[in-house]
Amino acid sequence: MTKERTYAVESFAQDQIIFKEGDESKYAYLVQSGSVEIFRIENNNHIIVNRIKEGELFGEMGIVSSAPRVASAKASEKTRLIKFDQNDVLEDLKKSPKIINALTHLLIKRFEILDNELREQHGTDIFLKLSYLLELLDTPQNDHYVPYKILIDRAKQLLNATKVEVDNAIVNLSKLRLIHVETDTDEHNRQVKKSIQILNPDTLTTVAGTYYETMTKKNREREIGEIAFLDVTDLANKIGVSEERILNRMRSGEIPSDLIYFHKASLEKWLSQKTRESFD
Repeated sequence: MTKERTYAVESFAQDQIIFKEGDESKYAYLVQSGSVEIFRIENNNHIIVNRIKEGELFGEMGIVSSAPRVASAKASEKTRLIKFDQNDVLEDLKKSPKIINALTHLLIKRFEILDNELREQHGTDIFLKLSYLLELLDTPQNDHYVPYKILIDRAKQLLNATKVEVDNAIVNLSKLRLIHVETDTDEHNRQVKKSIQILNPDTLTTVAGTYYETMTKKNREREIGEIAFLDVTDLANKIGVSEERILNRMRSGEIPSDLIYFHKASLEKWLSQKTRESFD
């Protein structure tokens, strides 16, 4: 008979931090009692992302992947959490029936894709801002080298960016061949020093701006693709009234006009068959 694994339980006082944005990610948590607040700090504002109640799971990306945390978590009150270690969960998963194992790995893969998309969307603004910051810190006298530590410090002060966000932006700038990261080890005290070399100072912000516009457009298109539109007929059917009643409510202003949208392609096709006089 296989012995069931026992998971650790941890207690947290009110407002105690469970993990911080940028922390290494290896664990998921189940709220046994109490509640948890998931939050981010953006532009010096405390933004609540989610509130986790008793019986709910959070931090599951700690099991899916070891990518750094994209938000922070703290106990909203006295809280007890069941802690799931990545290795333990994956080991238990191996013992599960093959079909359950396959389905779980499929869900994990989808979680990874979604997580990468969210990171990509959130990091776009930091990417462009960091490009301008590099331009400000760049000096020809230093052969267009910017010390990594100075870049991190300035990004925290001026952009309110985390080290994780800066590192992600650096990776993308490197892929665009706009910068090169050099690592130097001081043999005397064995300290590793990193520097950012700006390869194309004259085109840095221009190319970065083009990339930013492309990514922003892609994100907008993704968001628009997820929106479901209802026409007047759909709305009437959904409520269970006549289309005429919907139109009357629109005329009276009871249904705000900014809730009504036209499908652009269909509208343009319809308008192409009409004249200005048709609307007199």
